[in-house]
Parts: sequence; structure tokens; C-alpha cells
Amino acid sequence: MNTIKKSLLSLAVASVVATPLLASAEGFGTISANIGFTSDYYFRGISQTGNDGALQGGFDWSHDSGVYAGVWSSNVDFGDVHLETDTYLGFANEIGDTGIGYDVNVLRYNYNDSPKYETTEWTAGLSYSYFSASYSYSSDWYNTDESSSYVKLGFDYDALPYGLALSASVGNSFGDAFDKDKVGSADDFDYVDYKVGVSKDFYGLSWELAYVGNDMGRKECESYAYDYDAGNCDDRFILTVSKSMDDVTKSTEGSELPIAANIAYVTDYYFRGISQTGNDGALQGGFDYSHDSGVYVGVWASNVDFGDVHLEVDTYLGFANEIGDTGIGYDVNVLRYNYNDSPDYETTEWTAGLSYSYFSASYSYSDDWYDSGESSNYVKLGFDYDELPYGLAMSASVGNSFGDAFDKDKVGSTTDFDYVDYKVGISKDIVGVNFDLSYVGNDLSKKECNAYGYDDDKGNCDDRVILTVSKSF
Repeated sequence: MNTIKKSLLSLAVASVVATPLLASAEGFGTISANIGFTSDYYFRGISQTGNDGALQGGFDWSHDSGVYAGVWSSNVDFGDVHLETDTYLGFANEIGDTGIGYDVNVLRYNYNDSPKYETTEWTAGLSYSYFSASYSYSSDWYNTDESSSYVKLGFDYDALPYGLALSASVGNSFGDAFDKDKVGSADDFDYVDYKVGVSKDFYGLSWELAYVGNDMGRKECESYAYDYDAGNCDDRFILTVSKSMDDVTKSTEGSELPIAANIAYVTDYYFRGISQTGNDGALQGGFDYSHDSGVYVGVWASNVDFGDVHLEVDTYLGFANEIGDTGIGYDVNVLRYNYNDSPDYETTEWTAGLSYSYFSASYSYSDDWYDSGESSNYVKLGFDYDELPYGLAMSASVGNSFGDAFDKDKVGSTTDFDYVDYKVGISKDIVGVNFDLSYVGNDLSKKECNAYGYDDDKGNCDDRVILTVSKSF
């Protein structure tokens, strides 16, 4: 089951039932995690990201009884709304020994800063062998005060040559929420969406190429403010790269998979003293490959809130090792900050660091900081101690941003606005998931905060407490 593409929404019940639940830890059940990058977030025939890429993932809990619950998120592009976070609760099992699986669940679509979009949907489904069918119903579809229905048929076959798997589905959206009066049409605008995809596991990741589309017309597409001319309702090919873990309570030590993954939910994406999400939450995660020589490469992403820019994707390459048997570690890397739809923000930064025991220090340099045409420097000191009572760990850091990019002329000040940021946090692993509570802040003034377009009046540069829930696997 590919949880990245909201399988619980589409009720791929065959996968849910055919995959035995892993042994529960003292009756608690099991926790799993998933993360993925997709070239377009496609949902029932329509792009949710304006034909742009998305970071997606979440956590799931399941019990031997068949009860499960979870959370799943993706960045979206709905004007001021940049993050969708879905929560769900369900029950899946098999009817006796018939091989027929069933699944009943309720799902809540949640959107940051926009409760008017929030929707509750109920789904019931059946599966047998390679086939599945489901019916979904909402009494108030996306704040229309009208009901919607969705019927979906699916086919999943994983026994193709060369380790390939085939998936296909067709769905129909209909109901009062799709009434003809909404688009001035002579007919109701019930519509059909479809998908055909081929996938393969490769280097520990799942790779899928799918063709998706619908039979919508212009009026149908634009009735809910999607942009038909921009191709938001066009048929398209979508590439998805994902990784899931059946049970994050189990150790991955000794795993032969060369690519690791990580996922995190944070109440605010804090970067060097400033909120990157307008004091709102973020989904973050990525993939890493490391070699025994010390060479590593990876990609990491997070939703952001920079006007029309909703997604940050960072790529990096580095080398880390130890100086002989001294216990002194070193790390040299180059990182590229990339932003969808905005090459103006893109920045390359070089970093060199040392570490010893609980202490670390690093220096970062960019010759063109966020398209300013001027250089930046960042020095950071860190302390990490993981031997506190009750399995607690403490981390603390302080950093200083300075250089030509922080020149006094930018804010009409008499002095340059070099600034300091800081963080103190406590963390603990619980059932294989890390929980971190940190206090973060800076010494920025109002002028300094607003110099790069951040909004000091909204508290984007205020000190704050941040909760992070994360897992690496």
C-alpha cells in the first residue's frame, strides 16, 4: 500500500487487509511512517499545487483488532492556504476466511489558516484479490453546505516482470455539491477521474510513474476556483518517489537499504531566528544517501509561506568523517536552497564544521544570499547532551548572521544589523518517535525583521516555543 498518495482516502482495502499487522508492542499496536515527493499533488482529477511539486507524508497507528488512526499532510496552493493536514480513524478487517476485506473510516480534511475549507468525509470499501471498490460521502463538501459522493473502483497487480507493479483506478464525483446551478450549465457537472500507474521498488524507495486525468470542462474546473487556463485540470504524468516503514518501533540498525528517510511535523518552521511559515505549522522531510567513505548526498523539503512560494526543497552534498582517533569529527558540505516558482530566492551556501563530545561549531558562507547580490556569514555553536534522566536529551545552540547582506543601508540604520538567534530544547523518544519541545528566538529589531519582507507585526520574528514530532527510518 502506498500511503503517500492518500490510500486511505481511496480505500485500497486489498492492501490494508492483505498486509498482516506486525506484532503489537505490549498491546499498544504499531506505528508506521511514510514520506514522499511527487511532481504534482493530484486529488480526484485536479492539481492541488498549481501543477507544482509536493512533499507528502504522515504517521499511522494500527492495532491487531483492525482499528487504525493517522495523520497525513501535503503542501497545497490555495492562495493563502499552504498546508493540508488530514486526520482519520477507521477499522479494517476480513470477512471470515473469504478473502474479502472491508474498511470503514472517517477522515477530516484540515487546512492551515482556513477553516472554511475543512471537510469531514465517511468512506466504506470492499476488496478481493486485486480488486477494490469504495464509496465516500460528505454532508458539507468544502463549506458548500451541500453533499458530495465519490465512488471509486481500483485494480492493483504486483506480479509483473522485473518487479514492476500496476495500479489503475476510476472514480466518479457527484451529488448536490456538483449541481448544475454552480456553473450555469444545463446539466449537473458530475465528473470522472482516472489513473494508470506503474511502480517499482529501487534502492529502498518506491518509484511510480502514473498518468492521471478527468473528463472536466472549463466551467466545471473553474467552479471551485481552479485555474483551467493554467492546466490545473489537465491530464498529466506524475512521478512520485516515496518510502514507508511498517513499524518505526523496530530498529533499522543493520538495514541494507542504502537510502534513509526522515519526516517531521513542526508547529512552526524556524530558520535562524525567523518563522518561514508565518507562525504556522509545517511538514518536513527528505531522503539521504551516505557512503562508508564519508560522502553523503540528500534532499530535504518543507512547506513555506512566502507569498506565491509554498515549497522549499534543499539539495546538498558533503563529506563527514573523524580526524584519526582523536574523537574530533568534521563535516564539509554545500547546500542549495530551492523554491518553487521563485528562482529569485535560490541560494547556495557552503559550510564547514567540527564536533567533539557534546560540542559542535560550524561556519557557513554564501556569496549571494537570497538574490541580494551580497555575501552572508553564519557562525553557530551547538551543545547536545543525551544522558539526562528518564531518557531525556537536551540541545542548545546560538548562531550569528552577519556580512554584506545584512548591511545597515538595507534598514536605514546607523549600524549593520548582524543578529543572533538561539535555541534550547528537550527531547525524548516515545514508541520510536522523537518529541522535541524547544524555545527559540533572536535579537532582531522591527526594522531588521521587516528588511527581508518578514512581518514583525504578525510576530514572524518573535521568540516562541516549538513542538516537533519526527522520525528517521
